[in-house]
Amino acid sequence: MEADWRTLGRSRPGDALIGTYREAGVIRIDIFRNTLMLFAAIGLSACAGTGTIIDSPSVDLTGVELRSVSIRRQTFLLSFDIDNPNPFPLPVKAVDYEVIFDDAKFAEGQTQGSFTVPANSMDSFAISVDLDFLSSATHFKSLMSGGLRENIAYELRGRLAVDIPLVKPIAFSNSGVINMRQTASDQFD
Repeated sequence: MEADWRTLGRSRPGDALIGTYREAGVIRIDIFRNTLMLFAAIGLSACAGTGTIIDSPSVDLTGVELRSVSIRRQTFLLSFDIDNPNPFPLPVKAVDYEVIFDDAKFAEGQTQGSFTVPANSMDSFAISVDLDFLSSATHFKSLMSGGLRENIAYELRGRLAVDIPLVKPIAFSNSGVINMRQTASDQFD
C-alpha cells in the first residue's frame, strides 16, 4: 500500500492533516514557480518583440563625399553620426539604409561591418556607395539644376542589426537638410 500512496499522491488515514498541508505546500510552490516562469517569458518576449528595452539611437547624415567618377559609375562616401541614448554600449553588426534627396531615392543597401557606439555617447560611421551613372543621371540633373544648391533636403531610413541576444534590428529614421556646398568644400580643402 505504501507504493500506492506515493504514486497516487494520497495521504494515509492517520496522516490526513499532514498530507493536506504537504499537498497544499507543493501546489503553492508549483503555482508560484509557474507564475514566475510565465512573467519571465512574457518579459523576454516583450523585450525581443518590441525592442522597448532599447531606446532607438538617432542617426544623422553629415556628409556626402564624391570619391571616384567614371563613365559608368560614381562612388560616394556617406558619413553619419549616431547617438546612443542607452546606458550600455550598442554593438552594431550591420546597417540597412535608404537615403532620399529631394523626394528621389539616392542610395539604399545593407552594409556588413561591426562597430560599437559607447553608452550615452555619439560616434560616427561611413558607408561607401557605388551608383550607376545611367540610372542616376536624371536625379543628378535635378540636384544640380541652377548650379550646386547649398541645402538639399534628405530623408534617412533604416535599421541597425545589433549584436545583443533576443533583440531584433532597431529601426531609425530622420530627415533634415544637408549643406552640399560645405560638404563639397570639405572635399577640396
